[in-house]
Amino acid sequence: MATADVIIIGGGISGATTALGLVEEGAGKVLVFDEQLTSQRPSRGNFGLTWFLCKGSNNPVYAKWARMAIQQWPDFARKLEQETGYDLELEWTGGAIHAFGEEQYAAHEKSIKTLREVCGKSGLDYPARMLSRQVFAEMVPDIEVGEDVTGVMYSAEQGHVNPLKLLGAVRCAFQKKGGKYYGNHSVTSILPQKDGTISVKTSKGLYNCGKLVIAAGHGSQRLLTPLGQKLHIYAERGQLMVSERYKRILKIPLLCARQTTDGTFLIGFSTENTAHDNSVTLSTMKNLACNAVRIFPILKKLNWVRSWGALRIMTPDGAPIYSRIPEHENITIMAMHSAVSLAPLKTSAIAPWVLGINEASQIAHFSNERFNV
Repeated sequence: MATADVIIIGGGISGATTALGLVEEGAGKVLVFDEQLTSQRPSRGNFGLTWFLCKGSNNPVYAKWARMAIQQWPDFARKLEQETGYDLELEWTGGAIHAFGEEQYAAHEKSIKTLREVCGKSGLDYPARMLSRQVFAEMVPDIEVGEDVTGVMYSAEQGHVNPLKLLGAVRCAFQKKGGKYYGNHSVTSILPQKDGTISVKTSKGLYNCGKLVIAAGHGSQRLLTPLGQKLHIYAERGQLMVSERYKRILKIPLLCARQTTDGTFLIGFSTENTAHDNSVTLSTMKNLACNAVRIFPILKKLNWVRSWGALRIMTPDGAPIYSRIPEHENITIMAMHSAVSLAPLKTSAIAPWVLGINEASQIAHFSNERFNV
């Protein structure tokens, strides 16, 4: 039987960044098992935004957590790029959420006020403001802003990144620092031992570890059921579309439209409860396109070359789950949406918590048990 100090089940952005943090904390021998289910890969199908706007509007602790993560993003990216040679394509140019009509504009304005007060109580700033259509248009002079846009919610302290480059860089840094990544390693069972260690049976063999982290997204419940645990997550499908390459005319990403460094436009932000069906639909693509064209009319002139669906990992309140299993304190569960935005906290806060070195005050609020009511 092979042994390790820590095993992480799930090699997506959440699992990989936690694994990187563990080796940086001197956790010993750290292994990552990745099942490679290409049909349900949130880390490879997301929009790539690195921001805090509107996160936690009904959850003050999550609002603070998201703001803390974004404060760390520039240094997190710089360090990763220096250590690995990857270009994450991070553009820290700000980000915006459009408003159609005065009612939506007022709702955005109210949200900013609420979240600024929430973060201010913890000594955190909330650098967001409302901009009129004219002011926003002046910030993006190379692209016409549609007449239906009343204004935008905007923050200069956020941006967007290439999520595939991020995933590659994190895995690279993890392995360069001594971690072991095993792809195509399906975990079939988890067997807690009387001495507190955990045996992990995979498609390739049996392993034993002192601590186990389950970060397998929608595959986590299959592993947790035999342990008597219900993981409070559900799948939410999001569809995205990508255009042909075009000259760079948009440097500020919006929640539903951004232009990448190679010139392609991405549009998205659909939310569908379709169980584990990640297919694309003509009706949703039509809605995405119509919405995007209302914001930036030039998008109707482009050729749209590819579309895909991906399954978000959602919790009932939208906030992440960081939790230990009762009676098995050496087994940790992680599940969340916004893994890209929250990535820096996996290395700076979650990895030390897994090891029992330090626990950030917010983590207790994200227990899986909070939904047992």
